[in-house]
This record gives sequence, structure tokens and C-alpha cells, in this order.
Amino acid sequence: MSASGERRRSEADAPVRRVLISGGTSGIGRACAERLLAAGHRVWILGSTAESVSSAQESIRPTGATACDVSDALAVDAAISDAAEAMGPLDGVFVNAGIDGGGTSVLDTDVEHFRRVLDVNVIGAFLVARATVRVLSRPGAIVLNASVNALRPEVGFLDYNASKAAVVSIAKSLALELSAEGICVTALCPGYFPTRMTAQYLDDPETRADLVRKIPAGRVGELAEIAALVDYLLSPHAAYMTGSIVSIDGGASV
Repeated sequence: MSASGERRRSEADAPVRRVLISGGTSGIGRACAERLLAAGHRVWILGSTAESVSSAQESIRPTGATACDVSDALAVDAAISDAAEAMGPLDGVFVNAGIDGGGTSVLDTDVEHFRRVLDVNVIGAFLVARATVRVLSRPGAIVLNASVNALRPEVGFLDYNASKAAVVSIAKSLALELSAEGICVTALCPGYFPTRMTAQYLDDPETRADLVRKIPAGRVGELAEIAALVDYLLSPHAAYMTGSIVSIDGGASV
């Protein structure tokens, strides 16, 4: 049998994974959900509103979905309990939900928005990861979506930069505590990809051109590229990568 045939047979024989994705109704999270579902895996998504969850259920047909404010501990615990009750113990989680910073100078940074960014991006990431650990199979995988901004801060985004640096620290801390149990924890640091969050920058030709000039690869990323990477990081093949910080940014962090 050819190498490609062996690879297809191996993929077909791979066990079905049960994965939860927060922020799974759009952008990177949705692209990852679509890839995993297409491969036959079971995927439960969390979205911030009932409307976004309902729309995603109709369009991508996940195994299940819950509307949930990830900064609300009780809501997170209930949502993940629902997922585990419906699907059984989870094999992996992509902690992806997040919001953007204010895009202002330090002196103009709004304190209340800064607090909300920390609540969603940092406390929310912690709450989803912690709740998932309680229902995660061993071996299992946790991938936390940070940002290239955690590695190379961006001017005008102190609030977002700080929140994503904290997510990287959360991933490292979880890896220290959980790796011996067979749980692989990694942090993903994407650059610019076409999402709802980045649309205000990438849809403006001048702003997009300025951003692309700073990326050695000379382009923004494609959602299929990051979905393939997340698929791999959630798989057993990435088990020894625990504690890793993985950038996918076209060289922007170099």
C-alpha cells in the first residue's frame, strides 16, 4: 500500500475525540469546530449569546452547544457539565473565547473595558480550563488560545497584550500541575487571521497593508491553517509538547 493510502487508513482508524471549544460560534473557534466535525469527531461549542449559538447550530451542526459568559464561574461549570453528560468524558478542550482590547494609548485606556478584557480573556480562560480538567479523560489535551501579542506586544493594546501574556502563564502553570496526569497543555499564539475581531483592521485596505508589511510571510493567516494546527495539538500525537508555546503568525514574533 502507498504511503498516502496508509495515512488515510490510519486516519480512518483513529478514535473519535470529544472536544469542547469555547468561542466556537465564529472565527478561529468555528473553523476548528468545522474541521473536527468533518473528521467525524464530536464537538460541543460555547458561544457568548443565544443568538450566536443558535446560528452556529443551524450552520455547522455541532454535537451540542451552550450560550455561556465564560467569566461567570457557575455558568461555565454548568455548560461543561452539560457537555460531559451528553458526550461523556472529554478528550480535549480549545479554550478560545476572547475579546479585543480598546485600541487606545495607555493614557486613554478605559479602566472598565480593561477589567472586562481581563474578565473574559484571563478569568474566562482559567474557568473553562479548570472546569474541563474535572471531566477530562487521561490522556487528554488543553489548548489555550493566547496571541502573538503575548510574545510581542502591540502598540495601543496594553489591555489585550497583558491579558494574552497572562493566558500563556496560565498554560505554563497548568502544564506544571497536570502533565504528570497525562494532560497535555499548550498555548497557541496566532497572528492576524480573518475573524470578526480582526475585521475592523483587515477590511480597511490601508490598515491591512500596514499590518502585512510587518509580517515576514507577507500575508495574514488562513483559518484552515490554524484549524489544522489546533486539531494536531488536541491529538495524542502532540502529547509530549506539553508546556509549549506555539506561534502561528507568519514570522511576526521573530
